[in-house]
Amino acid sequence: MDNNRLRQLLALYFNNTIEREDCEELLQYLDEMVGDSGDIPPLIDECLSAIPAKAAFSQERREQVYEKLITDINRRSAVNIPKVRRIRWIHVAAILIVTISLALLIYRNTLSFSNEHLQIAKKEPVMDIVLPEGHKAILTLANGRTIIVNDSINGTLASEDGVAIRHTTGGKIEYDAGSSTIERGKVSYNTFSTPKGQSYELSLPDGTEVWLNSSSSLRFPVAFTGKERRVTLTGEAYFEVAKVTGKTFHVEANGSTVEVTGTHFNVSAYQDEAQVTTTLIEGSVNVSKNKETVTLKPGRQAVVHSETGRITQSDADIRSVLAWKNGYFRFDDETIKSIITKISRWYDIEEVEYQGQFSDRFTGTFHRSKGVSQLFSHLEKLAPVRFEIKERRVIVMR
Repeated sequence: MDNNRLRQLLALYFNNTIEREDCEELLQYLDEMVGDSGDIPPLIDECLSAIPAKAAFSQERREQVYEKLITDINRRSAVNIPKVRRIRWIHVAAILIVTISLALLIYRNTLSFSNEHLQIAKKEPVMDIVLPEGHKAILTLANGRTIIVNDSINGTLASEDGVAIRHTTGGKIEYDAGSSTIERGKVSYNTFSTPKGQSYELSLPDGTEVWLNSSSSLRFPVAFTGKERRVTLTGEAYFEVAKVTGKTFHVEANGSTVEVTGTHFNVSAYQDEAQVTTTLIEGSVNVSKNKETVTLKPGRQAVVHSETGRITQSDADIRSVLAWKNGYFRFDDETIKSIITKISRWYDIEEVEYQGQFSDRFTGTFHRSKGVSQLFSHLEKLAPVRFEIKERRVIVMR
């Protein structure tokens, strides 16, 4: 980890805005670097430079924090950590955690201050972008009829070709073919679409589980006949494909095809991106475009470049790839424009104006249940960039 990343994590930690995964990354890094921790105290001092100098941290509270720290470290150290290394870690962590506790307690107003009063500026109400009413997932049947999927309505939504379509109390769409038989060539197709701000889980007729990300759609038959199971994706989805002997499963996305038998994988194929990215979690998949085909192993991803048709492979950061499925945004050394593109699929951002050049890169996680103004506030603490929200328009400036 370079100092810029460490500085970002410390800033998030001091401001009490760090997410759990980032916190784990910070503590793991400090644990690994205890033998060479010379850069850590200066970075802590740098991050503390913005904290009011008149705030007083009581000795009693300091001792309480230190005692809790020792307890936590001893518990953490139970997994065969050499004694010398353990002592070094306690030394570094004591400096870090006590200082962090100081910063957090100051911001929470739980400390006693000197006679000089700390003036707190009154902030204007923070503007946010709220999804309008009516932003719901939509199921489009073969005859063109649309059904707005509402969490308050459970049970059978419709029936096509003898296949029951249900909405469960757990918030999932299920297709139950039962004992119905459909002739090949007479299959009806449905399309399920998610709006901004919503992801959804579907259970396809063959038992395949699909998690559909926001601003995405999946077209699929109400029953799989013949030797192939074929669906069409726009946007992003995670698949756990049911194994069916003699029937391969195909995902078509922006001219590329992913072929599997039974496996777990993620496909990202948003129309505003010039590529289709397939990441394999478990099993094996073939990714093809035109006449080129590559076979992926778990932990690898294939990128199909739309303009050239070329396919490249690389190792995948599974945690980053599946962050959306777990309710998070996760950014890995990404530019402001890349971040805005991704969050615009979740928040209802209609227009973005960039005033100036932005070369800053960001790494971190952010829970998608929070407002976009909170995300912008975090980014402003990490780099010289400002955001202004005007209705559904975002202005990015220095």
